Amino acid sequence: MILYDFPKDFLFGTGSSCYQVEGSIHADGKSENIWDKFSFARPEMFKATTEPTSGFYKHFREDIAEMKAQGLKTFRFSLSWTRIIPNIDGKVNPKGIEFYNNVIDLLLENGIEPFVDIFHWDLPMYLYDIGGWINRDIIDHFVHFARVCFENFGDRVKLWSTMNEPSVFCFAPYQANRTWPPFAPNGTDLRAGILAGHIALLCHFRTVKLYKSMNLGGKIGAVIAVVPIYPADPSGKDKMAAVYQMERCSGWWLDPMILGHYPENILRDCVAYRDNMPEGYAEDIKREFVPMDIVGVNYYYPGRVEYDENEPALSKHVENYYVQEGQYFEAYPAGLYDVLMHMKEKYNDPEVYITENGLGTKDTYNKEEMINDDGRIFYLREHLRMLSRAIKAGANVRGYYYWSNFDSFENAAGYTFRFGFNYVDFETGERTRKKSWYYYKKLIEDSCVD
Repeated sequence: MILYDFPKDFLFGTGSSCYQVEGSIHADGKSENIWDKFSFARPEMFKATTEPTSGFYKHFREDIAEMKAQGLKTFRFSLSWTRIIPNIDGKVNPKGIEFYNNVIDLLLENGIEPFVDIFHWDLPMYLYDIGGWINRDIIDHFVHFARVCFENFGDRVKLWSTMNEPSVFCFAPYQANRTWPPFAPNGTDLRAGILAGHIALLCHFRTVKLYKSMNLGGKIGAVIAVVPIYPADPSGKDKMAAVYQMERCSGWWLDPMILGHYPENILRDCVAYRDNMPEGYAEDIKREFVPMDIVGVNYYYPGRVEYDENEPALSKHVENYYVQEGQYFEAYPAGLYDVLMHMKEKYNDPEVYITENGLGTKDTYNKEEMINDDGRIFYLREHLRMLSRAIKAGANVRGYYYWSNFDSFENAAGYTFRFGFNYVDFETGERTRKKSWYYYKKLIEDSCVD
């Protein structure tokens, strides 16, 4: 018999981020972050705004009741920096603290473990205006924000992430000309992207050190987008190109955070990266390195590359084998298994949580069609089978967070793609359970995939 089951204490949940679900962007003293500002300034780019999105700020009580009804064991969410600290003076907004206290208390009352991201891309405009991630002053602001969060919520929150996907908020806006707003002219400044990433790592280390010094009894790590990279031709130079690209995408963060140094292959062979490193980077990492307790892994899709000596990482993406019409990402379930084996083998089997994995389907503007989401059920079944296989093969995975509980604002895609278990009418705020909601509920009850 082949059984795709899970440990009895395995945490099944869903994930979200504050600016993508909360709305109420000017309520109760909150100030603007970059998504609030630029989604209104560039509607042709974003296709939507961060107001009202799914309205979690107003609807959190009914949303948490819905989580309880579905049987969720855990919920991942982030804390809005500008809701808690609205201005550069660092003063705390009591209304922001009150909101998140209410959310955390209600989750715990319903038997749902909170997993909290301190930073999930919602940079305050007051920090954007002074240079954002390439101004080292952001380190002190970040650590102050983290301290406020730990002091106010650390007695109840036991799973923490310093940041979500630094590859996206550092590399993409500076050097890949995507994930708005871009922070460099034309999004092509490699040196600035590397500097931003280095400063983000220093924020991470100092925040982990702070948390450990406070003896709050929980665990802290970071959430990293881990993309399995495959060579177009496994017999030639493409094989090494795949190593470079995976280290650029994922190892650039995991190696310093877990091993205490940047990827050695990149710094040895990729001149563009080596020559654009910040002054004193190795000494910075050696001085600041603090090991983290857990790793959040976001997995959506694979990559496929071929060697190209003209590219900074000596590799360029080519078309994947697995491209599906009408979906936000290419679905490749086996990639999740490969990612988890990579984590186990390269990074000495850390404690891992799958913090994001989900299917975004293009909105057909036909509610009944979107609710009957057999494609999402298939996606869940196949990815969770691979997750079960990885755990049985020894991967130290403790939880899985489907993205997302409800349809929400999806960055540059606006509301044109829907990921949720709950269909959201963005005009009225009404929620409707999709077919996949019931599938996930039964899966959690059985602790097993059919």
